[in-house]
Amino acid sequence: MAGLTAWFGRGLDQDYVDSINSFWTVLLLTVCSVGSFAMRYITTPISCWCPAQFEQSHYTYTQESCFLKGLYDKKSMYDDHDEKPEPVPSYHLWIPLILFFQALAFKLPNIIWNSSKHLFTFNMEETVESLKSVQLTNAENCQAMFSDAARVFGSLLKRHRIVLALLYLFVKLLLCVNLIAQFIFLTIHFRQHLAIRVGSYVGFDMDSIINPLLVKDGHCDFVINQVQTSHRYRVQCTLPITEIYEKMFTFLWYWIFLLAVITILNLVLWAGFLFLPFLRDGRIAAHVTAAKGSRPDEHSITRFISNFLGIDGVLVLSMISWNSSELVSAKLTQHMYQVFREKEEEFQNAREIYTGEPGGGAGATGTEAALPMTDLASGTPNMEKVPIM
Repeated sequence: MAGLTAWFGRGLDQDYVDSINSFWTVLLLTVCSVGSFAMRYITTPISCWCPAQFEQSHYTYTQESCFLKGLYDKKSMYDDHDEKPEPVPSYHLWIPLILFFQALAFKLPNIIWNSSKHLFTFNMEETVESLKSVQLTNAENCQAMFSDAARVFGSLLKRHRIVLALLYLFVKLLLCVNLIAQFIFLTIHFRQHLAIRVGSYVGFDMDSIINPLLVKDGHCDFVINQVQTSHRYRVQCTLPITEIYEKMFTFLWYWIFLLAVITILNLVLWAGFLFLPFLRDGRIAAHVTAAKGSRPDEHSITRFISNFLGIDGVLVLSMISWNSSELVSAKLTQHMYQVFREKEEEFQNAREIYTGEPGGGAGATGTEAALPMTDLASGTPNMEKVPIM
């Protein structure tokens, strides 16, 4: 059950846009797929004008036969001197399967994310879930758990580690590509009148591209074979089920268009937040300020992010903030910053002993030595990489 929830449920390592794409839209398309399949049996999908001599069995056969085969468009009906045209295929029976594959296309990026994220880092979903329960404990245990969590994260977040963040942005890019492709598909095959108008505005001949999958009416040819003779009939049919499908796909067209706009903006905002310092550093600094009472210097925050958190750490803290609370994210950031400062002090003290110079060899510049966080798990700096001043 836990495995099914992880693959098909709403993940705690997603934002709201991811949830709308990979859960709510998949659920919507699945309901539409099941509903369109049920429409075939709970409604009258086709109605044909049959000859008066037809009995009920003839009428039923005509309805079923004409629904399952292609219809001839009234505009292309041939006369006695013209060549018989090709029938227009009816895709009504394929609508449930089309909707199913649309739902699968929305779920595929999420499947890639759930299958790949554990290969590059710790289990972020379990991390968010465990930190959500921390708030229910008393203050002493809460501080101890946050302190332990910060040290564990410090040992897992390697220097300049951005693989998880790049994977997350790649999954969002796949969502954008899927939305654009599905929007084009719906426009061409189900909103053909809109596509022709838009194409004429931009100078494209959309008539050669448009391929409507549903027909509303047409003529049907069928043969009834008796013992010694065969009777050929041509009846005129209309498909009321097409109106239902058109309304459903019109709603999906507007849904996907709106979702595409939101998802593209969400991708741009996430990329900016993760890689633009003036967006990223301010949020981290605000969380650290809440603990220190005074805003830390800009260089200290830059070192904290580049040498300790990395882009992956910023992503994890953001996900904790999204799915738990801003308070939990701020407390974890404060404890991680404290661990980072302790590591820097240890490194500076060790450097003073190794070089014999006070102040960590900062010299007249007064700048603070950057901590090479190559082995956070051990808690000791690598002296071979420390230059002798």
